[in-house]
Amino acid sequence: MGTVVIMALVSAIPGMFIPARYFLVGIFCASSLSTPVCLLLTRQAEENRHLREQLEQRVAELARLAQIDGLTGLLTRNAFFDRASVAHGQPGNWYLLIDIDHFKQFNDDHGHQAGDAVLQAVGQAIRESLHPDAICGRLGGEEFAICLTGCDSAQAVRRAEHVRTSIQALRVRAPSGRIVRATASIGLSAGDPTAAIEVSLHRADMAMYAAKTGGRNQVRLAA
Repeated sequence: MGTVVIMALVSAIPGMFIPARYFLVGIFCASSLSTPVCLLLTRQAEENRHLREQLEQRVAELARLAQIDGLTGLLTRNAFFDRASVAHGQPGNWYLLIDIDHFKQFNDDHGHQAGDAVLQAVGQAIRESLHPDAICGRLGGEEFAICLTGCDSAQAVRRAEHVRTSIQALRVRAPSGRIVRATASIGLSAGDPTAAIEVSLHRADMAMYAAKTGGRNQVRLAA
């Protein structure tokens, strides 16, 4: 269009008249060039938008994976502490420390694949036995932690027992074909928002140790 305007201005100058057929050539050439250029730019913009969306989705997925334990599907240790620390200042928080009983025996008797299968099954049992609001993580090895929110002592004990019985009910098939069973010792402690989260978790850890020394496969409430 700009080319045609320039031609019109030049044609208005005395002695610089441009015949109409040349205007048609100018219009045709401008259209024949601008149309594919516009289409190309539109296509490139759409491709860039699509690539940007894919990149944003990939970044979000990587951020999510960095917070999830690949074996159990629960939060990683750092992610658990990050989320539980945010909820720690709220009233009605309870902490569970869970340790799979005789876990080393699974690896020794059936191999590490059997141990991994037990960890996966326990992680799934923990997720399915609690409300989605519960913050559940794998602290490392065969040790798990849960932060319950908005419940009283009776509710916390019932939920801890539900986790224990859900783990006890597991039947895990080892690579050898044998079915293995798991139990867990659980320590339960009320959250203390006036102190660091580590204080409440330490009390839960001591209660878990008492559950182990007291016969395993039980829930002990911190004193």
